[in-house]
Amino acid sequence: MNRFLNNRVKAAVIREKPVKRVEPGAALDFLNECAACWNTLEEARRKMRRSLMYSYGDQWGDYVTDPDTLAQITEGELIKKNGKVPLKNNMIAPILSNIDGQLRQNLMRPVCVARDRDESELGEMMSVAIEYVHDLNEMEELDADSMRMLLNGGMTAQRIEYGVNPAKEKRDVWVYSVNPSRLFFNTNVEDVRMWDVTCIGELFDIPLDAVLAHFGHTPEEKERIRNIYGSVSSNVPGTSRSMQGDEARNLSFHSPSRSDLCRVILGWKLESRDAYCWNDELRGTWGYLPYNEESRAMLDAENARRRDEARQNGTDDASSLLVEYSFATERFWYYRYMTPYGDVLQEGRSPYWHGEHNYVLHLYPLVQGKLGNFVEQFIDQQRAINRTATLIDFIRGTSSKGVLVVDDEAFESMSREEVIDEYVRYNGVLFVKLKPGQSIDGVVRQYNSGAAVAGDFELLNLQLRLINEISGVNSAMQGQVPRSGTPASLYAQQVQNSSLNLKGLFDGFRTFRRRRDTKLMKTIQQFYKEKRYIDLAGRQYSEEAKWYTPEKVQGCEIDVTVSDGYNTPSYQMLANDFLMELFRANALDVRTMLENSSFPFAARILESLKRNGEQAAAGRPMEGISHELIEQLRKEKNGGSDIAQAVTSNES
Repeated sequence: MNRFLNNRVKAAVIREKPVKRVEPGAALDFLNECAACWNTLEEARRKMRRSLMYSYGDQWGDYVTDPDTLAQITEGELIKKNGKVPLKNNMIAPILSNIDGQLRQNLMRPVCVARDRDESELGEMMSVAIEYVHDLNEMEELDADSMRMLLNGGMTAQRIEYGVNPAKEKRDVWVYSVNPSRLFFNTNVEDVRMWDVTCIGELFDIPLDAVLAHFGHTPEEKERIRNIYGSVSSNVPGTSRSMQGDEARNLSFHSPSRSDLCRVILGWKLESRDAYCWNDELRGTWGYLPYNEESRAMLDAENARRRDEARQNGTDDASSLLVEYSFATERFWYYRYMTPYGDVLQEGRSPYWHGEHNYVLHLYPLVQGKLGNFVEQFIDQQRAINRTATLIDFIRGTSSKGVLVVDDEAFESMSREEVIDEYVRYNGVLFVKLKPGQSIDGVVRQYNSGAAVAGDFELLNLQLRLINEISGVNSAMQGQVPRSGTPASLYAQQVQNSSLNLKGLFDGFRTFRRRRDTKLMKTIQQFYKEKRYIDLAGRQYSEEAKWYTPEKVQGCEIDVTVSDGYNTPSYQMLANDFLMELFRANALDVRTMLENSSFPFAARILESLKRNGEQAAAGRPMEGISHELIEQLRKEKNGGSDIAQAVTSNES
């Protein structure tokens, strides 16, 4: 008991070992609850599929009723049936590409900031560890994929785990992207911070060998799993529509997407139980214990021990040293890996020190419980653009172009076929018999229809302008050349104002990443149990901070927060310019300047200087720096000649 109360990290939540159940259908009630959550999200998934179709797929794929057969066919099929060509001009994909480019250009690195000045080293240590995990998980690509799903579906999620990644063949902390088509959660959420989520989970379709590797810890468990998934086929189904998104589009809750895969359902639920809530003001810790006689006896024994110590120390009033406890209802997260038949493969309380589930969920925009969709708001403009373009093409195709009108009586000596051949032949000759007072224009005349579609072109331009205004990605944000005579200050103001349209989107996604990195930090603190050297974070941290020491950071959860540190090219350029000014003012030597800069050649120069120093200390002649590298330094735009001169003088 004393050891438990003294543990600062684990004091908040009691950790219990996972329980394995073998009864068939043991979690059938919870399985039905998860199925209900998944089914209630069908409308949100339908809107997401439609947005993805307009963003990257067939923009004539909406189903309509065929007036002849009353059957459901796509709009594209109906247009072809009427003799037209279903044209499309995808204006949504460039908008999403622009947002993706802005996200990649402004991706920021997480930085842990300690509130206590004495623990600043711990903040740097955690910053190095999180940046290492970011590089290991290729987080930039993961965040870009999450942003695409957020734009098309209004929801995105990531899952944080610790274990062995077969793709990397390494045991570490991993972040996985969650397909919104496989995600479910309670749909009565109204808090944009996701504090009212009480049920969340995911559908997995994995091979039988993977299920046995994850949950078959004994021969008996492996045999039980084989009996459960006995109907799984060993043949991979072949199809001509691979990589077209059909598996995610046609998902069902109880059946896997392919016959050779096994459906595993992971569900987290916020459950409750009767417990004793204890508070130890002496050590500043609190937590819960099961509501039974054993827990009560444990707490009373601890208080009795403290009273004895107080009497031995001559303290009369020992009330301030006691552990206070009372009856309460404990809320805790409980997970279950289940089969579609209600069998539990593994279950238990949250194994994480943070006591929560391992998902990070973000919904945008969420207004009074209604989930919106970024792409959906300008699908109508995209449809109007496609319809207008198809109409203009149809009018152009059916209008008269170069129609020749000939007076049949004027060509008595030539047949109609001869007139046609002579008219289109180079240097052709037509023999015409003109009547008195009749001109040649009255005999042969060619007509070209004007195809009066000027209003349609104006409508098309209007829709093109509206779709940019509604999406917030206007011409200034896209970097298009401004009109002649536009002042530079006005264009800069337009670029700045255009970013305000998407500020809510980017700030919300930034909050999502901060919550993700906070949970990532807690997972690192729990599972990094050995001292390790991490040298993937660049030269912006001290050498001592790159040594991750678990016993120092495992208790700093309260004192460390997660913020964002800028790591953009413009920020690096400003930092390099500032270092060069200090170097020119002789405030820094070349080694210090290179260690803190982000020049692409800095690491090579530092390695050469280090090697020369070691050779000089050993009494061997120095090799020096290659002339090719010095020539490269002289060609650098920002102060390269000063660096080359300093290196050359150092070498001499």
